[in-house]
Amino acid sequence: MGLFARLRPKSLKSKIVVPMVTLAVLPATGVGVFTIWRMQTAMLDNAIEREVFDSSTRARALEDFLGGVQTDLLFLSQTQLLNDLASARTASDVERVTTLRKQAERELKLFSQGRRSFYQVRYIDTDGREVVRLNVEQGRPTAVPVPQLQAKSNRPYVEATLSLAAGEIYTSPLDLNVEQGRIEVPHRLVLRFGTPLFDESGERTGILILNLNGAHILGLIEPLQGGTEAFLVDQEGSYLGYIGPSQEKRARYALSERRSVSEDFSASETSAILEQSDEGNYFETSDELVSIGAIALTAEDTARQWRLIVTQSRARLGAPIRRLTIYLSVIIAVVLAVVAAVGVFVTGTLARPVSELRMAMSQIATDRGAGMRSAAPGPADEIEGLSREFQMMAKRLEQAQTRLQDLQAGLAEAEKLSSIGQLSGGMVQELHDPLTALKNKIQASGGSNQDAALETLRKNLLEDVAGMEQILESFSHLAPTRGPEPEVTSLAAVVKSVVTLVGPEVRHRGLHIEVDAEPGVPSIEGDLNQLRQLLINLILNAADARPKSERIALRIFTVVSEDCDEAEPIGAAVKVVDDGAGIPTGDLVKIWDPFFTTKQEGVGLGLAICRRIVEEHGGRIEVSSQTDHGTTVTVSFPMATGKQLATGT
Repeated sequence: MGLFARLRPKSLKSKIVVPMVTLAVLPATGVGVFTIWRMQTAMLDNAIEREVFDSSTRARALEDFLGGVQTDLLFLSQTQLLNDLASARTASDVERVTTLRKQAERELKLFSQGRRSFYQVRYIDTDGREVVRLNVEQGRPTAVPVPQLQAKSNRPYVEATLSLAAGEIYTSPLDLNVEQGRIEVPHRLVLRFGTPLFDESGERTGILILNLNGAHILGLIEPLQGGTEAFLVDQEGSYLGYIGPSQEKRARYALSERRSVSEDFSASETSAILEQSDEGNYFETSDELVSIGAIALTAEDTARQWRLIVTQSRARLGAPIRRLTIYLSVIIAVVLAVVAAVGVFVTGTLARPVSELRMAMSQIATDRGAGMRSAAPGPADEIEGLSREFQMMAKRLEQAQTRLQDLQAGLAEAEKLSSIGQLSGGMVQELHDPLTALKNKIQASGGSNQDAALETLRKNLLEDVAGMEQILESFSHLAPTRGPEPEVTSLAAVVKSVVTLVGPEVRHRGLHIEVDAEPGVPSIEGDLNQLRQLLINLILNAADARPKSERIALRIFTVVSEDCDEAEPIGAAVKVVDDGAGIPTGDLVKIWDPFFTTKQEGVGLGLAICRRIVEEHGGRIEVSSQTDHGTTVTVSFPMATGKQLATGT
């Protein structure tokens, strides 16, 4: 008990950090080890399954290819031209034989053109004599002249094919090609398919032999993945060829070497390789994964099966697993280190005199407007009390700050608008009548007897007075009004009328307006005069933007709801786009302020008036701009309730 008492934690810090780190580290370590083991097992199983599937897929593709060749052979055997040639030879009609032979060569050439797997296509009569023969190199067939045709009666495939019934196919072993009674050098692997030919009376007229290039057959198995090698063996276990990067193995496992799989594999492994099966199989050696795929040469004789042996280095197969193990181990170690560090840090933080901190937080909350309240019933330690008081303080501070910001913003906006409205209304009243009287007196002072200088001065005065009237008109829009007089209208119709009105002015400035209206844009409700004033201000602002191009684009479109699964129209909008110099980022927040302008002329009321009109119609106005790339103003209005969609014209 003395030792246990000495080991028992005594400080608050040690009481927290020891269980925290222990409870975090031990489960994390166990879960991490289990996860690594499961991931390793799953990845190894997936890798083996992938290799077996890949071998089976390659074997199936080769089997399908051989089946397609046999189908082509049967199709070619139905050619009437070959039977006609046989009949002409029987009748000793030399001229007809020559003609039919050329026709047969031409037809076989068309059939063989582009087939890189073909080596020879031959028609052999019942005496074993070649009648027509085509040699095919790289898909290019060449007819062999008659004097070079050979007698093949002594070849086993001729005798075997002549003994078959109609529709049957002879399949030879994959062997070395023989020409003029000698094995061709360099060696050429050949696989032969043969089928007998019969005339309409059922009389045997010869055989059709199709030689496949064995090198092409081996090439169909490629490409292989890195670290993978493949071998093709027959049903007796003799190697037919090697597919892979090693030239030394290519020579060792060549067909001419007559090497058997029993020389490289144990008896049980050899049995697994030669076991007849339609599904993929595999086994593992000390350093390789060996997967086997079966290839049936003919559908009728399933006992004659080649085997595709694919070997994958276990080291290469396990490389991703090792990398994952390292990554997971590093991650687990980092997590454990972070957990320990966090435990120590949190413990040090919580072990401080939290009671003083709790009192400080309570006082802060009280000073912010929160009344003193009693603690919740039941025992509560310093951490729980600190959490409650801090949450209360943060909530009250957030609420107070939000209310204060809202009140300040509303008060400032109300004061600004009220002051501007009162100033504008009074100024318009005080200046309108004197300005009108001044205009009338200037107009009345004109006469036919005045000289040109006085007449020019009078016109200039009238123009200045008109400009002052326009400025007063701008100020009058900021004064309190009775509100818009809405009526249902088409936004496209309003745009059309405004374009007609300001078009001459815009064209006079060297610009042109492009209008693009979507069909079916909903109607809106609005005061036509105010809507026209809004669009006139926006278009003229765009025209003043010193555009680099020579156009102002207006696009009218439907505003759709984003809250529903199916988009529903909720309003109409128009974009006014110019390609001018754009608005600096620092000025974007000021453009709505009355009297703010970047122009040399103007009072800066245009956008303030535009925003007031849009807000009175329940709409939204947004401005986006990029320096040297132009400005886009988007104005949207809600759809007229209970009204049909406008046509957009």
